Amino acid sequence: MTVADGSQVRLADVPEAIIGQIPANPSFQIMRYVSSDVRISKQTDIPNEIRADRNVGSIVDVGRSVQGSINTLLSYGTFDKWLERLLCSTWDDDVLVNGIEHKTASLELTFNQGVAQSFIRYRGCRFNTLDLTLRARQSVQANWGIMGLGSPDPTAAIIAGATYADPTTTPVMNAGLNVANLAFSGLTNGPKIQAMTMRIANNIYQNDVVGAYEPYSHGLGRFEVTGSLTTYFENLDAYQAVLDHDDVGVSFTIGNAANEKYTVALARTKLLDGGPVVGGNGQAVMMEVPYQAYFDATAAGSITITRAVA
Repeated sequence: MTVADGSQVRLADVPEAIIGQIPANPSFQIMRYVSSDVRISKQTDIPNEIRADRNVGSIVDVGRSVQGSINTLLSYGTFDKWLERLLCSTWDDDVLVNGIEHKTASLELTFNQGVAQSFIRYRGCRFNTLDLTLRARQSVQANWGIMGLGSPDPTAAIIAGATYADPTTTPVMNAGLNVANLAFSGLTNGPKIQAMTMRIANNIYQNDVVGAYEPYSHGLGRFEVTGSLTTYFENLDAYQAVLDHDDVGVSFTIGNAANEKYTVALARTKLLDGGPVVGGNGQAVMMEVPYQAYFDATAAGSITITRAVA
């Protein structure tokens, strides 16, 4: 018997036309990723019944759902469908703004076990969160949080008629060479950034009903974009914006080549807190500034992503 090797696990993805239903003859897209802990989460209940012999009398299987995360490195064109699902919207003229559309996918993990393969599939998968990390001299990390409805029984057979498109080959983006036009509108002198995080969250919640072993459905909660800026303390502009609770626009362009770049824009954010911190000898004075975006009428949303940027 051959133990499955993590370096040979294939992750594939297909959009669902009907929420929670794996398409017939699915056209899977093989995805690029670093690691994944998406799995069935099994819920059990231990009845608190009293027994004279003090033993646990039973353990009850009460439900299951799908949850976990997929860690990736950002590359152009690889995750455009995932971004649509995350922002609950559709690209329009290469522009994506957060919306209210319900978009789901089926995920498939293929494990190579020598002469045999094992397939585990997850249906009704929503992209609940994205944690994006830009750090000096590092590749751009994108961690996607997944919530799904259920998983068919694992199998050793491919779905009849399934096809698999090869993964993209565009270069991995890094925060040193591939970030440009980092701008802070509303500040005369924008801060220099050592690191930036951004968390996009749909706050999806699970709807359970009596008589159903798996979740009945998912609901969309409030859409939130938050994060933090690790900045060098060069002037008072960012600190004054914190104190004055000013609106600050944050935007940057990221990509390796012309027409293969994204511009991410938060038209209105608040710098929630932060001030200069003296870490000690031999260290620059830094500011750690949490921020949150909110609705901008001109953008018609909280975040705008533009692709195919020159």
